[in-house]
Amino acid sequence: MNMKLNMIISLLIVLCLGLTLYGHHPSLAQERQVPDTAFSHLGGEPINDIAYSPDGELLVVASDSGIWLYDTEKYQEVVYLEGGLVNSISFNPDSTKLASADSSGTVYLWDIATGTRLWYRDEHYGSPSVSFNPSGQTLASAGGNRINLWDVSTGGYSANIEFGIEFLSVSFSPDGRMLALGGADGRVFLWDVRSGRFRHTLEGHTDSVLSVAFNPSGLIVASAGFDQTVRLWNVATGTLRHTLEGHTFDVNSVSFRPDGRILASAGDQTVRLWSVITGEPLRTLHGHTGWVNSVSFSPDGKKLASAGSDGQILLWSVGWPAADVNRDNTVNILDLVFIANAFGQVGENVADVNGDGIVDIRDLVLVANAFGEV
Repeated sequence: MNMKLNMIISLLIVLCLGLTLYGHHPSLAQERQVPDTAFSHLGGEPINDIAYSPDGELLVVASDSGIWLYDTEKYQEVVYLEGGLVNSISFNPDSTKLASADSSGTVYLWDIATGTRLWYRDEHYGSPSVSFNPSGQTLASAGGNRINLWDVSTGGYSANIEFGIEFLSVSFSPDGRMLALGGADGRVFLWDVRSGRFRHTLEGHTDSVLSVAFNPSGLIVASAGFDQTVRLWNVATGTLRHTLEGHTFDVNSVSFRPDGRILASAGDQTVRLWSVITGEPLRTLHGHTGWVNSVSFSPDGKKLASAGSDGQILLWSVGWPAADVNRDNTVNILDLVFIANAFGQVGENVADVNGDGIVDIRDLVLVANAFGEV
């Protein structure tokens, strides 16, 4: 064990024996007013959806006049796709294809390299939502009372099912076995792709569910909507884990950071960051002058893009290390104090840095090895 770690552990022993220099934990809910980068997209009109490509090389914007693709090095436009009033977009896993859906109920598939349209299908009424499965071979679209599963290579159906439910949002699970579906009646549905049956119906929202997303492990699904709340659900049991409250208007979009520990939500004129483990608010990001419609984490988890009715794209640095337990932007003695006070606790806990279900010496070592990171 190196000298720095020995010194830190020794100090921790003193702290655990009663040294209380800091009587209260620092607040986890911090305000941040200024994004790292802000620019207006070339169309200038409201932005309805935004997404990073899985390879991190593109940021795609869905607007009232089509789709704009920007490189993530200089954030300059590289491709424009004329796709109508586009409300939903989804990349396939290898970043070679993009699916989009517009307000007329039409689903499109695009080739990114050439900017050409591969096929389109007019099968929905309203504005469907789209999501690729992990293999990239199947595209799900949900809108009106219909769920469609498309064979990406041919544009043909692999499933076409109608229900007595109006769907507003859809997301494939990371293993491709389930769809999460947000309903206009406030319910969230977990639908088994193989059996074509609902595995769970999640009830708690009091109004339409506008956005759903699985965490990277597929064990949690997030939902948000008109009732101004975000909810985190246990996928296996269908039970509610946390209700996240703070937005003052509709919550339009949710996105998990790739490590699964942080959830971003877009609603009113703010973006909010939440601890997935505890459900506590971490930060509120201000900068938009209109409704924020969509958020997307970069694949490395270091950037968060947000966009909305003001036509602005804001980029935020949100890649603080997990070892910064108290979220004060530095891995320091306060993080060690935080862990010391939670030592031995089991279950969901923000002090469980390595996520193994218990706050122990291994969490202290991770913090010690990251000491000084900002």
